[in-house]
Amino acid sequence: MRVKITYTVRLEEVETEVAEIMSRATNDLDDAYQELINVQAQLDTQTGDIEAHLKAIHFARSKMGLADQILEDCYHILEGLDKTRKQLKEKEHEVQDG
Repeated sequence: MRVKITYTVRLEEVETEVAEIMSRATNDLDDAYQELINVQAQLDTQTGDIEAHLKAIHFARSKMGLADQILEDCYHILEGLDKTRKQLKEKEHEVQDG
């Protein structure tokens, strides 16, 4: 089961934090890719057994699903960052126009 967590970072650290979170997604995608390359090679050479291929494909799909969830989180974080920056810019203009 996956749960949402919340924690606080400084505004200027958000992008770095998202990059760190995103690295988990890229690792999961790399794992899936490597697994699929192996299955594809075994299928091309008609080696290995079907049950192992099915397990490998399931593993790859699971990793891609995890990566998708992580990327969705990153998307929402960056969306919130963009909204916050726009609001701060609007407030700056209001103060300057004051």
